Amino acid sequence: MEHIQNENLGPKYALRLSDLGHWHRFQATCFRCRHSAIVNPQALRQRWPAHSKLGDLERKLRCRACGNRYGNTLTVGRLARN
Repeated sequence: MEHIQNENLGPKYALRLSDLGHWHRFQATCFRCRHSAIVNPQALRQRWPAHSKLGDLERKLRCRACGNRYGNTLTVGRLARN
């Protein structure tokens, strides 16, 4: 599994997919079961337009483990350098 380092890019309600580079990664965490997964921004860009805000995408997340759709969060980070 990839490791990400937290990076403060600004508030999620203002950040858009187009603001992120290929080195950024998302960690999605389920509010209900605490399952977490790392998501590549390119996968999100294929599904949603580049002008989509991260705060809006959080509300569209569904946990693959339990199916929960409410209260899930996205954390933005970047790949760790070796």
